[in-house]
Amino acid sequence: MNGTSFAAEQGFYFKVGGDFFGMYQTSEGPKLFFNRDKYKLSDNCWDVELVIGRDNSLFTFYWKGEVKISFRCPGHYAKFLTWFHLLLGKTNPQWA
Repeated sequence: MNGTSFAAEQGFYFKVGGDFFGMYQTSEGPKLFFNRDKYKLSDNCWDVELVIGRDNSLFTFYWKGEVKISFRCPGHYAKFLTWFHLLLGKTNPQWA
């Protein structure tokens, strides 16, 4: 992850190397995406892990028990931790 995030009226994304990762609001509720893969977060079949290290953080997203997204990002963990809290519903975005 290069530490760059982008916000839009209905969502936001991060550029992770050559990939795009983010969340956006739909009429069905929030969705997580990684490139063209989309996951409906209102379904109760997902989980996430975030491991924060001194120099890197590791994010893993599980769908129905299977790893679907996993990436390591150097530094900039504060922005990533804010996004992680948003994903878990610990923050209330304007579009949720």
